[in-house]
Amino acid sequence: MLFKRTQPNTAEIHELTDLIQHAHHIYAITGAGISTNAGIPDLQHLAGRTSMSLSSESSLEADPQAFYQGFHNIFIDPIFNNGPTIAHQALAKLEAADKLSGVVTTNVDYLHELAGNKKVADIWYSLNVNYCIKCGRTYDIRVLNQAQPVCPVCGGLISPGPVYHHIGIDRFAYEQANRWMQDADLVITIGSNGYYSNVKPSATVVNINNARNDFDQLADLRIRGDADQVMGAVVKQLDL
Repeated sequence: MLFKRTQPNTAEIHELTDLIQHAHHIYAITGAGISTNAGIPDLQHLAGRTSMSLSSESSLEADPQAFYQGFHNIFIDPIFNNGPTIAHQALAKLEAADKLSGVVTTNVDYLHELAGNKKVADIWYSLNVNYCIKCGRTYDIRVLNQAQPVCPVCGGLISPGPVYHHIGIDRFAYEQANRWMQDADLVITIGSNGYYSNVKPSATVVNINNARNDFDQLADLRIRGDADQVMGAVVKQLDL
């Protein structure tokens, strides 16, 4: 499911790049909206029953074939076939240029790391740590790129990390995110609906989203537009 892109406002891009050039501790907060151009739907485009069945280990055990068919359609195929979006790649370029100190994400798709970001707080876990429900061995995201992933050692079913943890919060990542937010002087939110919003009042906040959301109340600069278009324009203007 690829979403229509809107062209960014040139003046807003100039303002954002100016903020990036003058800030010292920049962090990004990302949500589902940064991954929709990779074909991964946000919660608004997932049927309630589908969302519940793909977050339940009991659904996996009851019907592994059906579970992984759905999981492939929604997550695995877009991740491996489409990969990180332009916006993901832009954040990796900013980090490589020492202009981004870290990314806090509520996404589980591991696309930030696949794009090249090293400093990522995956506060709802990620698909790069997956568990054999029989012997407990763990495997990285590559194990999921098969029709019905099983443990190569014991043959047990593989439970995707976020499912294994019941879509819970990774306390270590959450605490890391909170430390980063206390350090931040510029926070760029991209495609996030505010599931994580622990931003200190003194930080400058730029909210990039196609529609109004909770971060509008905190934002000093609101950019209505597609994440790929906006972040692609930003790194182009910064010559990265």
